[in-house]
This record gives sequence, C-alpha cells and structure tokens, in this order.
Amino acid sequence: MGIGPITAAGQRKLWAISKNMATVDMHGKYEHVWGQLNSRLREIEAGEDGLDGALRGLELHQKEAGFIKLALSSVERHVFVHPEDPSRFFRIQFNPERARRFSGAGIVTPPPGDEVKHDGCFLCRDNIRWQQRGTEMGYEVHLDDNRYYAWMNPFPLLPTHVVIATKEHTSQEWPVCEKGSLDVSKLLNDLVGLATRMPGYLGFYNGVSAGASIPGHLHFQFFKRPDKDLEFPLERVAREQRKGGSDVMFVEGYPLDVAMWTGAPDDVIGLASAWIADWAARNKRRINALTANFITSSDPHGEGITLYFVPRDRSRTHGDGLSGLIGGLEVLGELVFSSAEDKRRLDRGEVDYYSLEKTLACVRTPFFTD
Repeated sequence: MGIGPITAAGQRKLWAISKNMATVDMHGKYEHVWGQLNSRLREIEAGEDGLDGALRGLELHQKEAGFIKLALSSVERHVFVHPEDPSRFFRIQFNPERARRFSGAGIVTPPPGDEVKHDGCFLCRDNIRWQQRGTEMGYEVHLDDNRYYAWMNPFPLLPTHVVIATKEHTSQEWPVCEKGSLDVSKLLNDLVGLATRMPGYLGFYNGVSAGASIPGHLHFQFFKRPDKDLEFPLERVAREQRKGGSDVMFVEGYPLDVAMWTGAPDDVIGLASAWIADWAARNKRRINALTANFITSSDPHGEGITLYFVPRDRSRTHGDGLSGLIGGLEVLGELVFSSAEDKRRLDRGEVDYYSLEKTLACVRTPFFTD
C-alpha cells in the first residue's frame, strides 16, 4: 500500500503537544491537550494516510509522552516449522514486558475532584485521565453513528498495537439472549467496518474467557502486520486451502476449529452473521458456556475482507505449556511467551512444532457436539 512516514512538520506538531503533557492536570488542561491532539490527528486522518496515519501519529505521541513502555526491538520471535511440511509452522514471541501489564502502572486512588467510575475500568476515559496522571491520550474514532476511543497498548505485541474501545462502558460479552439465540451482526459490522479503514492491519475481538483481559468494556485490538513475517500460521493454512468466494470455509489441518469467510465486507458480515446464528441455535443447550475469537483483515489491494470465527469453551482459557491466556494472536498461530519459565523452556529446547500444536489443541472447541 506504501503509506509514507508522518512528515517532519507533522512530527513537530505532535512533539509540541507531547511537551505540554508536563503541565497537564486532571481537569481542564487534560481536556485542552486532548483537544489539540485529536484536532491534529483528525487532520492526518483526512489526508491520504487515513486512519492508519492518525494511529501512527497517536503512537508517536504516546512514545514521546512516555506512556508506551516497550520497544519492539527487544522482542524475540522464533519460528517452528513442521518437520515434514515446510508450509506449516507456528511462531513464538518472547515478550517479557507483557508480564508487567497486569501489575498496573497507574494510580488506584483518584485525586480530589475525581471519582472511580465502573469499578476503575481501565478503558473508561474518566478513569484513564487520573489513573495515568494525564499521560495516556486517545483518539476518538467515528464509525457510522458509533463512537470509539483508540488507545495505544503500553506493552505492544506488534507495531501500532491499538485498543479500540467503545466510548460508553459496555460489556465485552457477546449478545446471547434469554432464548439462547445469538446476533453478532452489530459486533461484526463494527469490527469489519474498522478493518476496511485499516488495510495492512489485523483486528480481533476476544470474547470473555477467550483472551479478553478487560471483560467489562467492549473493545477490539488491532495491530499492523510486521515488516517481516507478514503471514501468520492460520492464514497460511487457509491460503493453501482457499478456493475463493465468500461462502463459509472450514479450515482443515489446524489444531482449532475455524470457520472463514472472504469477500466484500457486506457479504461477509451477512453470511457470517447468518451462519453463526444457525450455529448458536444448534448449540442452544451449551451456548451460555461458549465464547469466541473473531479475527479480521482487509486486503491492502482492495480485494475484500477475510473473517475468521473460532468457537471457544469458557472453561478453557489456557493451553498446556503457556503461562498466558490464549487470545486472537495465539489463535493466529503466534504464541506469546512472557514468563521466566517460558524462557527456560525455549532455552532448553523443549518447544517444537508439535508442542505448540498441542498447546493450541488444549482449547479446541468443536463447532457441534453431535
């Protein structure tokens, strides 16, 4: 796609906004800096770089402000290839800083004049303002009639790792009604709608107990494909099997049950929503015990959207040999190692293609039980 760097003049404007952070208090000055930053990012989005340019601008600002804690140059990535089929592989990302993300870098008691909202939810703007002492800034994203805030992940997994959360405090739970039916069309409309504006990115919805670290607030995660290793293991398997069209395809030869649609965005949303509603009806007895991962990407050349649906059992959140949760990135075939024991296993040679396949298979949830 060839999106260029942010101009030097644009960088100077963002740096100037970053320097103002030293004077930010918890009230009016935060709002002033927020307004300056969002105005500048809105200008960038309106240009040829689109939403990608605005998010890269936000990323630059948050690095300058000191909110982003991790340089991706410190992350190790290892590839494990199937010994008999070089087209099949898994990746390990050793990212020790990720282990810090649950310890919290902000304050827990608000200063006078502020109050805790929604039990201190880390994705509510009113809490973020005082929790991070004014250093964390976001960008308001307009999607049809909906409003989201884009927040940079302080411990990123891949370039421009952004959390896009609803402006309102809304649960991450997917919409299962009392009769056991499931309508994910709105969820998919927003996830796919964002993806169409972000070619070259991968987007995720991790359901509750399927890798969501903040289950109380609806959010998606997006990151840019790395310059190297553009294709992920699940994508490789699907590409080898894909025959084109937008009808549902079941990915074979992968340790998880995966359904996939590819085509024009509206077609994908319609077909996937209808198929998942039927899937939910056939799983009515156990639907409340199920959750899911959705993964989507937009072709940089304008050739449509790809959407993956992976059902998950809420009781299976971890895989053997992995200290962290299994979420969307792990489902794609890149497993995140972050603990000292994870590192020891790597160094002792205890990790190979088959051990990683077994780890993912621990959370495999069949589409149907009959």
